[in-house]
Amino acid sequence: MILSFCVFVTGGLFPRGADQEYSAFRVGMVQFGMADFRLTPHIDNLEVANSFAVTNCFCSQFSRGVYAIFGFYDKKSVNTITSFCETLHVSFITPSFPAEGMNQFVLQMRPDIKGPLVSLVEYYKWEKFAYLYDSDRGLSTLQVILDTAAEKKWVVTAINVGNLKDERKDEAYRSLFQDLEIRKERRIILDCEQDKVKDIMEQVITIGRHVKGYHYIIANLGFVDGDLSKIQYGGANVSGFQIVDFDDPVVAKFDQRWEALEEKEYPGADTRIRYTSALTYDAVHVMTEAFRFLYKQRIDMSRRGNNGDCLANPAVPWAQGVEIERALKQ
Repeated sequence: MILSFCVFVTGGLFPRGADQEYSAFRVGMVQFGMADFRLTPHIDNLEVANSFAVTNCFCSQFSRGVYAIFGFYDKKSVNTITSFCETLHVSFITPSFPAEGMNQFVLQMRPDIKGPLVSLVEYYKWEKFAYLYDSDRGLSTLQVILDTAAEKKWVVTAINVGNLKDERKDEAYRSLFQDLEIRKERRIILDCEQDKVKDIMEQVITIGRHVKGYHYIIANLGFVDGDLSKIQYGGANVSGFQIVDFDDPVVAKFDQRWEALEEKEYPGADTRIRYTSALTYDAVHVMTEAFRFLYKQRIDMSRRGNNGDCLANPAVPWAQGVEIERALKQ
């Protein structure tokens, strides 16, 4: 009797510090692997804001013959990644903020928040508010807010909080909110990832801007990822969006397994899973199902005629890249 075992090689590009996301990735790899089928990852940890480092890692992954790449990007590296994906027909699966424009080979795990955010502002009938955004996440959501403001005659004070130096950020946040108070700006949208929201809210509490009369909208998908109890205890209203439903039985079962993990082996497992980590876990499931489908269809996945040089001129796209992209989107 001959036993058949299939391995698909995938890539992983993780930012330094994304320990919990990487742990969720590894958990998914173990859970979704089968007796006759599994994904084997090549992992690189890098500074995603460094386009040179991103280029090196992407090309290294491509030369190893990966079938698809999971990873993260920011504003400085998104164009590099999308360009390589389009040229080489390599699918990139990501929980990062949705990239501007359409790219056939970039698969967004994160739903776009623009429409729901505008709807929430309209629901609360805000006509004057401050919009604090992190430019490292891109500017597309800000642009939609400003376009809508022009149409509906909203008065929006837009402030970039993505370029503050770490050693001065606490002082800068306090100064910013003191200035907003002078302008009577008590309705505030925070278009930032949860770590920056946490830093901002700590300073909001320090200077007493968490009391009745203030209303904050957190414009990411991890509303319960941070501890908002002090803000709410102070009397301020806080609204937001939550993609992970911890009341769902399937999620609750996963949450139990997550809590049982050893933190030494799976860094970040000592805290509740963040939405970016949950999307990472889901991405592994998506990749596994796609490659299992291709395996069952007996599609030839070899890279004949492609030596893995991502900088070749002319570029040599992977012949099976479109098949993989379609399977991932099913």
